[in-house]
Amino acid sequence: MVDRHLTQKELAVYLGVSDRFVEDRVQRRDWPFTRHPESRLVRFSPADIRQIEEIAQQPALNGPLARSAA
Repeated sequence: MVDRHLTQKELAVYLGVSDRFVEDRVQRRDWPFTRHPESRLVRFSPADIRQIEEIAQQPALNGPLARSAA
């Protein structure tokens, strides 16, 4: 459990994914995040990270496993 705001790079390390993967999710607004109004830096609050982890637990709706389940 994370108890502070993380940068995109820190979140990537925490989740075990690439920086680019996190950046793509931010650009597509797939994940919740906070943008500092003055500097426009992206940060992820502990609540944001919990939501991201919940999203990751949901099964994908595409791909070979989803097709075989349908």
